[in-house]
Amino acid sequence: MAMDIPTQWYDPLSLLAISQGAIIWFFMFTYLSIEAAWISFACGGIIGLFLWLTALGYQNSQVAKFTIYGILINAVLSLISAFYAFN
Repeated sequence: MAMDIPTQWYDPLSLLAISQGAIIWFFMFTYLSIEAAWISFACGGIIGLFLWLTALGYQNSQVAKFTIYGILINAVLSLISAFYAFN
């Protein structure tokens, strides 16, 4: 018996929405440092806001929900970086 994979994992826009903040944080962590990557929350938050507004405009609630999750993931990663930067 094959396991059914939910359809939102086949949607590239949903995958972008949930991973956008983590991708921004990862690039800042890789090319700058873990101490400087805390600022990725500003970038990820603004990009996430506009992605969320676009998803709401197109009435795509799944992408809107995944965007909020992506912003929260970015916030957690940024807090880890802020801990290293300011401690």
